[in-house]
Amino acid sequence: MASDTELWRGTDYGWWLAADTSGAVGASLIAFTVPLMMLATTGSSAAATTTESICVVVQTVLGLAGGVIQDRYDRRTLMLIWGASGVVLSAVAAAAVMLFGNAPKTSGHGVNGANAPAFGGPYAHVLPIALLCIVVLFSVRDGLLENTSNAMLRGVVPDEQLPHAMALNDARDSTVTLAGGPLGGLLMTVGHAVPFLTSAVLSVLGMVSAWRIRRYWKRATVDDSGHSGNADDAADDAIDVSGAITAAPRWRDALDGMIWLLHDRFQRHLIIAATMVTGASNAFLLLTALDISQGGSQLISAGFINAASAVGMLLGALMASQLVNRVPGGVLVGVMFALLAAGFTGAALVPSMVGKAIFVACSVLALPAGNAVLGGLSNTLVGKDKLGRVGAGSMVLQYGAYGVAVALAGWGMQTIGYGPTCLILATVLVAAAAYALTMRSLITLPTPDRWAEHIQRWSIAQF
Repeated sequence: MASDTELWRGTDYGWWLAADTSGAVGASLIAFTVPLMMLATTGSSAAATTTESICVVVQTVLGLAGGVIQDRYDRRTLMLIWGASGVVLSAVAAAAVMLFGNAPKTSGHGVNGANAPAFGGPYAHVLPIALLCIVVLFSVRDGLLENTSNAMLRGVVPDEQLPHAMALNDARDSTVTLAGGPLGGLLMTVGHAVPFLTSAVLSVLGMVSAWRIRRYWKRATVDDSGHSGNADDAADDAIDVSGAITAAPRWRDALDGMIWLLHDRFQRHLIIAATMVTGASNAFLLLTALDISQGGSQLISAGFINAASAVGMLLGALMASQLVNRVPGGVLVGVMFALLAAGFTGAALVPSMVGKAIFVACSVLALPAGNAVLGGLSNTLVGKDKLGRVGAGSMVLQYGAYGVAVALAGWGMQTIGYGPTCLILATVLVAAAAYALTMRSLITLPTPDRWAEHIQRWSIAQF
């Protein structure tokens, strides 16, 4: 496994992965804990999903500015700032829960009248407001800095190893998701402030790991095209609709990545399908977690569907690094979209939770390989000094879709019920698959060694 040896020993990928993993686990705990606590303190699934939507909107809007920041400043320094801010915000959240929450009690009412854990103490009514303010601050941080590690990856790993590295990242993400839900539920049973305290510790570990990264692309270096990577270059250059680099006002820097994604037909077609999948699938998983937890005594079980999804992702990730170099990329991406549509449709139709888990696990089996193909291709199309802005543009579109989907799904669950709402979300995934599979330039994508020829043949724009 020469490629593995070169990846782990010849680069600082190991330190990067440790830093990124610490942040991912901490974010997973926060993302799992807050909606359940909002549900428990308000008794409303709409309130829980609306909180999530507000955070997504904040993160999405600030993500555009974040892309410029990530392209203009040293990315390791930004990762250190990300970790430090995580320590502070997690500690404040833990303090708020301990101050306003006190011990949980079993009075109160959950969704549709079901009993759910309420929080005792004279200031319990303040806790939802405090949590909302804190998670909005988390969203500000996420919008400005969360994509920094992703933008940094190409500067840590050589281009030819990107699909392999991204497949490993998917395996890591699957493991985090697999552990995140049950771990978050377990920590909440120990104490409602414990998930936040754990997140603070993980942020410290992320800072230490990021500090150890030494070999990475910096703005002062020259990129592969020979273009000098000075900070002022990124500030003064922007891409027009013809793809040529021209002088432009600084405010357009933030929009460069989104303009590129929406202008080129290949990228536009792909990002539309991706936004539909991101919004519908994640809203489905969140609603399922809320539906399980509304009884008040199933906090650990609430992460069951997410864990099932992670098992499928992990199994797929174990095969992904081998598949991406042997199977045409278009085949892997096509199977990915088809399985997502079929799996979530089955999950929406099957009444039992075990049946839903099986369908969800099967639906994501091809996701790591498909992500490795699309992520590797996208990274080769984008210059190292523009990855932040492209990542921000993608985040705005996909997180925006997720925010809308979560808000609508929460109100749908409140009015027409969990089952019909999930069936609607599954229909969106079917539409996304049909849309993606009509794109010939996507489904004919070859293996990575022939991407350059494919890019030229289909006139896929580079940035």
